[in-house]
Amino acid sequence: MRSGVLKARSCSIDPRAGKAFDHTWANAMEQIYLPAPEPRDRDDFFGSVSTIVSPQGIEFSHLCSSAQTISGRCSDAPTSLWVALLIDGAFSFGGDGGEVELCAGDLLYGPTGRESTLVVRGDFRMLYITVPQRLLHPRLLNLRTLEAGALSGRSSVNRAFAGMLRVIADDLENLTVEEIRPIEVALSEFLISSLWAEAGTCALGRARAEHFHQICQDIELRLSDCELSLGKVADANHVSSRYIQKLFGEAGFSFSHYLRLRRLEHCRADLSSRAHQTLSISEICFRWGFNDAAHFSRSFRNQYQTTPREYRQLYLGESVGDGEPRRAPARPLKSAAFAASAA
Repeated sequence: MRSGVLKARSCSIDPRAGKAFDHTWANAMEQIYLPAPEPRDRDDFFGSVSTIVSPQGIEFSHLCSSAQTISGRCSDAPTSLWVALLIDGAFSFGGDGGEVELCAGDLLYGPTGRESTLVVRGDFRMLYITVPQRLLHPRLLNLRTLEAGALSGRSSVNRAFAGMLRVIADDLENLTVEEIRPIEVALSEFLISSLWAEAGTCALGRARAEHFHQICQDIELRLSDCELSLGKVADANHVSSRYIQKLFGEAGFSFSHYLRLRRLEHCRADLSSRAHQTLSISEICFRWGFNDAAHFSRSFRNQYQTTPREYRQLYLGESVGDGEPRRAPARPLKSAAFAASAA
């Protein structure tokens, strides 16, 4: 999808309007890569889904519907990570880790293409998100090893994550292009923070994965330090440099590669953000710990197959000076339903 062009779609079934449950709802669910559901009551079934697609290709779908069971998988779904916030209703979820009872505020996640079952016992509301694999570095969040599961909304990080998603669901049709950019960045950071230990357990074991995640969080806070080194990180975490090297090796990284990747990801986010459009490309690379603009440009091109300037132009339009784009008016991400009513 070309940058700046936002796709939107919607579907609704209302028995009061003479629309009973039929293939229409199944098709709507398939469009967001959910298996066809089995409703409890076909005659009184209602449902609506509105979807917007962010410039990076993340799909946000707001579902409101009556009791049903969503079970199976979509075999033709592109490889992605899906995340669901349960907003209203009573749920039980069965995935790779067995069945668990859930309540409003809890989160579900999993890679597309895996079998799972969500049983909804009454009317419900849910935000369903799919994140393309290309936005998730496989060594930070490997969809091949990640199993479907649930996150309690009662933990502090997950509660903050769920709060952000709840705001998105409540205001989905009114989000602008400029507002969705920081949401894309925050979403990826929350996902890595919440799910890395789960995805890394296979390689490291849970205890070592959690320790590794703590070390990665410490690195995240120090990215702007151009003199950040393995020794500094080891001293700050009261472990040896050799121990950290071993952890990174078991996770499939080297320390230097991980550090460069995280800096590049933050630079990439700033280059596509209007909030940072007054910063030059050089200022952005120095802001995240690079001390050589030419080295940064080469590293960026090797990682993303485009130059920093080209990337900024793609997302923010024509550049002025050293990567400073002309300002464009905010555009709402209208759903198809809102567009139709406006017409």
